[in-house]
Amino acid sequence: MIELGRFQIDLELRTLWRDGERVPLGSRAFDILAMVASAAGRLVTKDELLDAVWPDTIVEENNIQVHLSALRKILGADRDLILTVPGRGYRLVQRQRPANATQPAVQTPAGRPLPPQRMQLVGRDTAVAEIRSMLQHTRVLTLVGAGGIGKTSLAVEAARHAAADFTEPVWFVELATLSTRDEVLAAIAQACGLPVEHTTPDLAQIASALAERRLLVLDNAEHVIEHVAEAVEALAAANADLRVLVTSREPLRIMAEAVFRVEPLEVPPPGSADAEILRQSAVNLFLLRAHSMQLDVSRDSTELRLVGEICRRLDGIPLALELAAARVVTLGVAGVHQRLDDRLAILAGGYRTALPRHQTLRATFDWSFALLDAKAQALFRRSAVFGGVFSFEAMCAVACDASLSVADAISAISELLAKSLVNVEFDGPVARYRLSESTRAYALDKLQAEGERQALAVRHARYLSQCFITHTAQTVRGKADSAAALKHTLDDARHACDWAFSADGDAQLGVALASNLTAALLDGGMVAECCERAERAVEALDALPAASVDALDEMRVRAALASALPHVRGSVSKSEQLWRKVYALATERRDAGYHARALWGLWTTMISSGNIHASAEFAQRLRQLAQERENPWQETLADQIAAISQHCLGRHAEARTELLRTRNRFAELEYGGLRDDTIAVDPLVYCNGTLARIAWLEGHCGEAMRLVDTLVGLVRPDIMEPSLTHTLGASAAPLSLMCGDLGRAAVYLDIMRSQVALHGLDVWRDYCNCLSAYRDILGGDTQRGIALLESSLNALIARGFRRLITLFIAAYAEALVAAGRSDEAERRLTDTLQFCESHGEMMFVPELWRVLGIAARAQHKSADAEACFTQAIDLARAQGAKMWELRASLALAALWRDEARDGARDADALDMLEHMALAFDAPSSTTDVQLLFETLATLRQGQCMSAAPAMPANPLPPDPRRRVARKSNRSLARVD
Repeated sequence: MIELGRFQIDLELRTLWRDGERVPLGSRAFDILAMVASAAGRLVTKDELLDAVWPDTIVEENNIQVHLSALRKILGADRDLILTVPGRGYRLVQRQRPANATQPAVQTPAGRPLPPQRMQLVGRDTAVAEIRSMLQHTRVLTLVGAGGIGKTSLAVEAARHAAADFTEPVWFVELATLSTRDEVLAAIAQACGLPVEHTTPDLAQIASALAERRLLVLDNAEHVIEHVAEAVEALAAANADLRVLVTSREPLRIMAEAVFRVEPLEVPPPGSADAEILRQSAVNLFLLRAHSMQLDVSRDSTELRLVGEICRRLDGIPLALELAAARVVTLGVAGVHQRLDDRLAILAGGYRTALPRHQTLRATFDWSFALLDAKAQALFRRSAVFGGVFSFEAMCAVACDASLSVADAISAISELLAKSLVNVEFDGPVARYRLSESTRAYALDKLQAEGERQALAVRHARYLSQCFITHTAQTVRGKADSAAALKHTLDDARHACDWAFSADGDAQLGVALASNLTAALLDGGMVAECCERAERAVEALDALPAASVDALDEMRVRAALASALPHVRGSVSKSEQLWRKVYALATERRDAGYHARALWGLWTTMISSGNIHASAEFAQRLRQLAQERENPWQETLADQIAAISQHCLGRHAEARTELLRTRNRFAELEYGGLRDDTIAVDPLVYCNGTLARIAWLEGHCGEAMRLVDTLVGLVRPDIMEPSLTHTLGASAAPLSLMCGDLGRAAVYLDIMRSQVALHGLDVWRDYCNCLSAYRDILGGDTQRGIALLESSLNALIARGFRRLITLFIAAYAEALVAAGRSDEAERRLTDTLQFCESHGEMMFVPELWRVLGIAARAQHKSADAEACFTQAIDLARAQGAKMWELRASLALAALWRDEARDGARDADALDMLEHMALAFDAPSSTTDVQLLFETLATLRQGQCMSAAPAMPANPLPPDPRRRVARKSNRSLARVD
């Protein structure tokens, strides 16, 4: 029985009496009255009342107020016995009794029991087991972590499991509403059952009350950390059997303490499959919270991957995940995902029974931010300019000024780490700091509110520009620590560039930063991103006043865009304009490096557009420049690209000799440390690719494919693009197709298709489609090949990209002939011939003449067909292109055989093909060579059968060498 003025509360019978008469009272109101009265003057929080009176139910706080109003009406004159403490809870007022009055027997409180879990704990089984194990031998264990990470839930669950290990019940003390030392001690004393009506027990009294083996849980200690540390240290020293479990955003820093850092829940890595996404604890919590509100989140791949992205961007923080899941009711999964950039506004609406700071994401951070001193607050908000990890040096360079010294920064970063607002990771001895995405969003908000965002963004961008001067992609190759530093610098530079080109940014500073960023992106193989960012910078540059940007920055931005465009969107004419502008600026500034790079860039542009005459001119100008400046590396490069131009002009033997020389010369220069990195190209990629094509043209198909293998092996595994795609598209795949190895070509094409999709290389995607269509035609699927080639060729030509596409035009025209569209094929071939002859792209011209002959033959124009085949053979012989000569010779032989009346032309065909056979080995896997020997066998058999009556029996075919030695009156069969 508890006395309450004129009232008595019978807890066993759950009855309220007034002057001996029973007072009618509802069960909820009785529970509230009993709990407040049993606390004997201790503050009872709203949370405690809600947990005790409405367990496992979500209700609003005004339910308490409704029942309290009814209670106070019943209490009448004694209504002020229950005092409301605004924002905190309720307390029973203890009135003084007369000296002669007898003291009622009030039950001694046994401490607050562990609060119930509002929701199933997800992903913490291992942590619970580890905490229980640590409590066996650790007197003080502090669960440390960022706000909202689930420290309280984990502590309650761990204490519930550990309760069996102790002789007495677990005592739970909520510290969130306390602010002074006396309040902390009073709360602990009340949990121990000590009276605190007139005075707060001291630590010795509390320690004596904790004589048994007990577990004491102290929740939310960070704002009274010094008082809690003092109390816990004294209690632990006085009782070796006592175990104290503390939750805090920073450690107590006392001798007896062990720290357990509460980590975020597991999130799915980018690109995870559905099954892997569903295995992650963060996703499971999100779905559980959503389902608790009768919301069925779809399990299809699209929505599930959005859920995975939400969990990843919220850093696996349980509170943020629960708040986001609650918003799915009104916004949907896609809506929440789209609004994560404004997470501080949308992530609200937590449990009404939760502490105020856990009801919105902003309130959670407000609580932590308020605990910082002014210096730590300044460093915290200024660190938000870093999008990824940052070093102490970088932080000081950007954040420190007259108001924040380096010494202040040392102290402040320690405080931020202690309070779990900043994370630290170590790369060997190097410490790197990072703000989670949600923490950074809050810090940026504070930076904006303080009016510092513009100034800090400018300082950050300038610092990054300086970083690129000392940490370029060339200087970090092979150095893992420097490469890691460059990666982090790139992440920050991306964010800084986004700001610089925004409405609130500084475009001039953005161009300076983009000049460094785009060059690093290009060198790192991130071609599509380089193109996108360089294009944005060039647009800003063109809008700025003349001469307002440093010429070097302008050259670097334009050169990066000019280099990336032919791979990504392939606007060859725009690339040429950019290179010409770089050339003009370099000439004006007398910048030798960019002068040479511009000439190389113009050469590549001319090669891409099919203008071989112009490419040879730029190669010669680069040679002259290199000789004037006595730069052996650039001179060797000039010789190499001049040789490639000669190959395109059809002078294959001359090109091969020079390429072999320059290849050896490059090896000597590399060995001597004389590489010139102002030219962003690996010469061996171009060199071996061209040598492989020449080997095939000269009839050495096996050597060609061996060079392809070598070429693919030259691609660097750390920076594969655009080198790998160029190698596969310009050399490996087409040479495999020309050799007739469709299986090998398919492997190359699959890899190439994947790479161009991954890296957004649009031009090479169309080129890959051309190769796939060529493969379809060779494999017999002519209709599919025609449709795909037509659209892909048109797309490439519209961009001005004609590099090596003449082969596909020939294949397309030959397929059109097979489909009965000879007139269309002839028009396409004639236009292409005119382009090639006017621009000097002679390498594929013999093949064009061969297909023109096939078109004429299909139109029953035998004389025209023979003239075309003859022209193809003459051109191929002049170029030393045995494979083109072989193809044209086979076509001419087929024409002669079809027209033969008396077998005379079969003999001509046999003479011609036996001469061709001298250049090839019979056991060959190349389709054209196999066809040669199959045709020879058929012709020989025909000749033997027609000459059998007049010849002695001879089972062996005539020796082709003796037959070729015969004089022939037919010019096409005569040996030159």
